Amino acid sequence: MSALGHVVLVGLPGSGKSTVAPILAGRLGRGLVDTDADVEKRLGMSVERVFSELGEARFRAEERHTAEAALNSSEPLVIAAGGGLIAQRGAIEILERHATLVCLDADDAHLVDRLGGDGAVRPLLAGSPHESLRHLRAVRSAAHSHAHVHIRTDGRTPEEVADRVAAALSGSVRVATAHPYLVRVGAGVLDSVAEQVPPTARRVAVIADEAVSTVAEHLASRLRLADVTVTVMAIPGGEDAKRWSVAGALLERCSDAGLERDDCIVAVGGGTVGDLAGLVAATYLRGIAWVVVPTTLLAMVDSAVGGKTGVNLRRGKNLAGVFWQPCAVLCDPTVLETVSQRSFRSAFAEIVKSSMVGGSDLTELVERRLHAGLERDPDALVELVRGCCELKAGVVAGDERESGRRAILNYGHTVGHAVEVLTGLGAGLDHGEAVAFGMRVAGALSIVESGCPTADIAHQDELLDACGLTERPRLAPDEIAGHLGLDKKARGGVARWVLLRRRGEPVMGIVVEPTAVIRALTQAGVA
Repeated sequence: MSALGHVVLVGLPGSGKSTVAPILAGRLGRGLVDTDADVEKRLGMSVERVFSELGEARFRAEERHTAEAALNSSEPLVIAAGGGLIAQRGAIEILERHATLVCLDADDAHLVDRLGGDGAVRPLLAGSPHESLRHLRAVRSAAHSHAHVHIRTDGRTPEEVADRVAAALSGSVRVATAHPYLVRVGAGVLDSVAEQVPPTARRVAVIADEAVSTVAEHLASRLRLADVTVTVMAIPGGEDAKRWSVAGALLERCSDAGLERDDCIVAVGGGTVGDLAGLVAATYLRGIAWVVVPTTLLAMVDSAVGGKTGVNLRRGKNLAGVFWQPCAVLCDPTVLETVSQRSFRSAFAEIVKSSMVGGSDLTELVERRLHAGLERDPDALVELVRGCCELKAGVVAGDERESGRRAILNYGHTVGHAVEVLTGLGAGLDHGEAVAFGMRVAGALSIVESGCPTADIAHQDELLDACGLTERPRLAPDEIAGHLGLDKKARGGVARWVLLRRRGEPVMGIVVEPTAVIRALTQAGVA
């Protein structure tokens, strides 16, 4: 089965599902199932006859049977779903579990025109197709909003629509949380932002780091072309933005902009802006949709995926927040061209970390493409970002709320977060630099506490050296050690460590004696 699962086309009558599906199946090299055609073949009569002679309930049951049989196939398929399938009770949950949903849509006038003007061959549209379509759109809009990609078909040939869908899916990573979403990685994906915003959204708040105002305005222009009202809210980036007062001010601005329950927030910036905007999205009207557009490499390979949102408190990082998954993440490496060398280089701490806890293919990828990535090679960056997102997607899907295995992603963060706080949350070592130092400490502990081969940790430290991540905090070992009990994953004031048994085999929840921590901090070379 493909990582994307099956691809299911949904949409209103006349949207082109049955026409586009075989073209798309050819583009993707997949098998094809058309639920309407399958029902007609099995019953030996047209859909219209099934409705008139056997009734709609019988047709819906046959439609559901066909869809479920296709979804259970081990062969990745393109499935053209009957228009009413997604609106059946429980259908969304089944479809999301097995498939990536693509909603095709057009203006009602275009849909009626494609149906021949009077909609006579469509049982649900007979008599008054315009009025019937308006009714169907209203009834099914909530269901269609669950689609992972929304493609307009107005003014496009079926071949162009198929190409558009294929481009949206190419290289995407599916995060299979309770409500799955796509991480799209590649040059130019920002131009498709309107395809990721729920079609119910008529207003969008773009919460953006003022340092990337050009990217924010570009996104706003793309959304306005889709007849969406956009309010851009620029804020200073950095850790200082992650405060309750800033979140409260943004909530007031969302209210002033008239955002409603079906509207959307787009977060544009690094990890701090994403964490903050996600918290705003999670709490405004008790939760509205949001899209993440990371503009730093660190955010692309780490914080943008997984739905963690939050702000800092005086005692430490990320001590207040909620889990609120986005409806899409758009990673476009072209926005990294203006990222400072320090910020860019620091992100490689998370890339090396991912290779150490993930192992296997990611380890090979990092070793093969690390140098080119450090040189900002676009293709290497796409591969590295996608590889890290695939690892995180797999971990998050199995532990959405960080109650188990997801903790492996915190390797190096126990010390890293303490160092960030003690050096002033961005005023001293930045996140990547602090995590790199934290990995050196965790590596030293892994050799002693969990029997990790010395060669594995030496390899880790060599990779960090190759990335230029050699900074050490100017702090005393006991000062750092004394702060570890304030980590949000500590229990009873005692830190719980993520260590390695070997590369690619992390272990969680390890309690380490204070004297061993001091030795590891000293060995790692506190400045």
